[in-house]
Order: sequence, then C-alpha cells, then structure tokens
Amino acid sequence: MDDPIVHIPKAGLVAWVTVRHDEDVVPLVAALHRGGVTAVALQASTLALPQAVGRARTAFVRRVLIGVTGVHSAEEAREAARAGAEFVLTTSVDPEVIQACQDARVLAIPGAFTPTEIRQAWAQRTGLVALFPAGGLGSAYVRDVLRAMPDITLVTAGAITPEHAGEFIRAGAAAVVASDESEVGESGDSDVVTRRACAFVEAIARARTRPVRPAPPVRPIEGPDIR
Repeated sequence: MDDPIVHIPKAGLVAWVTVRHDEDVVPLVAALHRGGVTAVALQASTLALPQAVGRARTAFVRRVLIGVTGVHSAEEAREAARAGAEFVLTTSVDPEVIQACQDARVLAIPGAFTPTEIRQAWAQRTGLVALFPAGGLGSAYVRDVLRAMPDITLVTAGAITPEHAGEFIRAGAAAVVASDESEVGESGDSDVVTRRACAFVEAIARARTRPVRPAPPVRPIEGPDIR
C-alpha cells in the first residue's frame, strides 16, 4: 500500500470511528473495508487504543491504513506511534504534536479552521491539512480557500454526509473524513456500516468523474459614472 500522504488523497476517504472495546476493532474495520474504505482513524478516547491499533494493523496489513484521531498532546502522539498508527489526524494545529509525529515518522494531519490556521499548519511541512469542522461551512468555503492557496492539499472533516461529500471533492478537497456523527461506524449492525461506507465511496467516485465546478466570476465594484 502507498505511503499515507499518497494513499489518502488517492482513496479520497478516511473513516473516523470510535472503538469502545479493542475486540470490536477488527469486525468494524472489516465492515468498513467491505464498503470500500481503505483508511481508518480510530478515536483516541478509547481506553484500549494501543491494543485496538495493534489488532487492526495485524488484521489489515497492506489493505487498510490505520491511524488515530483525537490526539491532543505530544505524548498522545508518541503513544499512537508506538501503537503502530500510520497517521495522526488532529482537530487543531499543535506544533508539538506535529513535531512528535514527524520525529516518529508518522504522518500528521492537523485540523485547521481559518485560512491563517491552514497556512500555519501547511508551513510545518505536514503534507496534508484537515479543514475542521467543514460540514457547516460548506463546499464554497473550500473552493474559496483553495483559490487563494492552491498549493495546499486539503482534506475536509466534521459533519460531512454522503449526500454532500461529493461537493467537497468537486470544490477541490483531496479527501473527506466520514465520522461517527455521519453514522459511518456508529451502528452495531455491520451491514449498515458497510452500506454507509459504500455510499461515501460512491459519492466520491461520482464527484471525481465530473468536472470541478468553476468558481463564479468576480464582479467589478461599480462606482459612480465620472465620464
């Protein structure tokens, strides 16, 4: 499998899920994988995170990237790296967390909200930046940010549904993050998880076959006629 910095934009989708017990991780990732998911971020709040990451890495080696999200300190980032996480997705720009990941040779994907935060994250040579939370902002915000900063590779996370995932891709996002709040991994029914994952995958595939929607032309400011 490709390096995470290559694979995530290629796949176009990361599933962000919470695992309550480490023994649940393999069936959950299996259900997501059946739906076409090849990158999964496990929520760091679970007490059994190291065991969950280890189980998933062993069961899905070279088939699914296993990362961690919800990391809030450099020590948590180091713990994720020791557990075998292949990438760390955060919800803020924390230079110490980014440095800890880079020292451990683990891809850091910092979460940023404003253009200033996005630029600060990118300046730390992260390779990917996550716009978070993106769902409420909508795809027009992504289009405007990337029009001003076309050198940045942006993924979008937070309250994104299959119905709107394609809009973010067409606006220029390299990938979207589907989370529990979008029911991608919340249901205990593996068939439901697979169908929900498949809906995201299909939405992204459809968006990539359609041309990117151009930004509306900027209208000139009209002033008084001084002729």
